[in-house]
Amino acid sequence: MPEDVPVRGFSIGMAALVEDLGADHAPKGWAGSPSDLARAARLKQMLAVRQARAGQLEEACQTVEGVARIYRRLARPEPARYQPELAVTLTAWGLWSSRLSRREHAAAALSDATELYRELLTRAGWPRLMYRIRLHVGLAVALSNLGLARSELGEHEAATAAAEESIVILHRLRAHNPLYRMLARGNPVGFEHCLAAALNNLGLVLAARGHRERACELAVQTTESYRRLAGLAPVLFEAELARALHNLGLAAAEAAQLDTALAASQESVYLHRLLVSSDSAGHRQDLGRALSAFAHIRAACGRDLGEALAAAEEAVTLHEKLTADQPQVFTADLHAAYRTVSQVRAAWSRRSGGSADSDADRDNSR
Repeated sequence: MPEDVPVRGFSIGMAALVEDLGADHAPKGWAGSPSDLARAARLKQMLAVRQARAGQLEEACQTVEGVARIYRRLARPEPARYQPELAVTLTAWGLWSSRLSRREHAAAALSDATELYRELLTRAGWPRLMYRIRLHVGLAVALSNLGLARSELGEHEAATAAAEESIVILHRLRAHNPLYRMLARGNPVGFEHCLAAALNNLGLVLAARGHRERACELAVQTTESYRRLAGLAPVLFEAELARALHNLGLAAAEAAQLDTALAASQESVYLHRLLVSSDSAGHRQDLGRALSAFAHIRAACGRDLGEALAAAEEAVTLHEKLTADQPQVFTADLHAAYRTVSQVRAAWSRRSGGSADSDADRDNSR
């Protein structure tokens, strides 16, 4: 091994530390030089992705915030080289912040990413076809997630505009860009995933506006896409299929398609139970949400109330354990689970005209 390798590794590690401490650029060749900071950013970005995949979203957001600081610093003197990396980083930061219900942070990061992608596209020359495709896809992903973040802030007009623009970009690429179509044929998993995620987010945005029929149609399309993807790459996409089924169950219930809602919520719970064996906090959170949806749908239509109450109480138990470890992340889900238990008990009381507890005991003993 060349003798400068350990020194170089130490220098890159020091660059990460220099960034964390907020220091300015050091002279070239020392920790904090542009090349060392760029390597530190890539290492920290890999760490953030691993943390997010392990369900450690709090840690992932802290790590990726540091990555964004590095790329902002590097992009000032060399925007063409580092702004694309900054846009990707801001999109990830926004997505993970949204999953932690940090809506303002998510919207700000994703808005910055969207503006960066637009700026990069205005500067990108037409001969750079691959580069422009990457920028268009990046813009579509950022817009889709920005739509969801705006929707959660109650900014429904802006949310719909962003989510719909994302779909338009991806459809336009497929319809008018032969190179994109060739790439999509060579990698159907990657390209269909982008469209499926965009359809999912648009459906959620429209559901929040009360457009129930259209939201349900999009939820059906999303589920079909993820079912195809899960058939091709189950390890990668079974979790996405489970989430799509969860959303389909809720959307179908709102659209009064009760049989679809019941079947989708049941399959969602089944898949989430298979996934939760990894003991990831994220998978346990998803299972808790799926159980609450399973119970909520059955309470709304007055069916299978014994199973609904058992599912709702299991969701409470899951979210109580999660909240004990990370209250700032999981408290909202716990409160939602408590409300679902109350809804199921109320539905039981309306049906029987008596005590929900005693009726539940009788139903579960059958």
